[in-house]
Amino acid sequence: MVRVLIIENERVLARDLMETLQSLGHDVVGIAANFCDAVALASEHQPGLALVDIHIEGDRDGIALATELREDHTMAIAFLTSHADHETVLKASIVRPNGYLIKPFDTKSVDALVNTAIANFSGSQLDGSKITPNPKTLSSANKEKTERFIDKNLDRSISVEQLAELCELSSAEFSRQFRGSFGAPPHKFMTTERIAEAKRLLRNTDWPIAEIALTVGFANQAHFTSSFRKIASTTPSQYRRFTQC
Repeated sequence: MVRVLIIENERVLARDLMETLQSLGHDVVGIAANFCDAVALASEHQPGLALVDIHIEGDRDGIALATELREDHTMAIAFLTSHADHETVLKASIVRPNGYLIKPFDTKSVDALVNTAIANFSGSQLDGSKITPNPKTLSSANKEKTERFIDKNLDRSISVEQLAELCELSSAEFSRQFRGSFGAPPHKFMTTERIAEAKRLLRNTDWPIAEIALTVGFANQAHFTSSFRKIASTTPSQYRRFTQC
């Protein structure tokens, strides 16, 4: 059995895929249609496989999402795509996906995709030649620009693409250099920074938790609470109660 996260903005297709996966004995941990919901579900459930539609809702596409998931989690990633997406598939290859599921799909193709993706991912984890450490770090100027930008825009959605453009680097190269400089992928670092600021606000203000969630850049209180619990091992309301006693 594989724990699977589905990221697909066509609801009927997503439900069909979920039912097919369940009929094969797999556990579907959730369905997301956009970047933010997918990131939240991945953090909460830690799936073994993410099936990512290249075309999802919002400004950031499935390729950007897969890049983020690859940086922040240990999971197999496969793209959902159509026969007409050949050019997009070439663009998506930078993420090094573990497979592709071509629409329309049937039970056999889904079964084959899951088995192939998991096998490819397991092989890449074992084959050290496929995981080449990159010791590069951001230059002093780029590190300073990045820190300043994150601090100034903590209440907004910040994408890796924005930060990479700021430093005049590709998204993949920026992510590698960022990890070398800060010891964590961009998304995880920014989440930690947001939670740190949230803790300060919980200790020193009487603002509603929903307002604090928006102030530190979370789309909603549920996502904020889930991320806070993961990092602080308690909920925002419990943290406030303990620290204000």
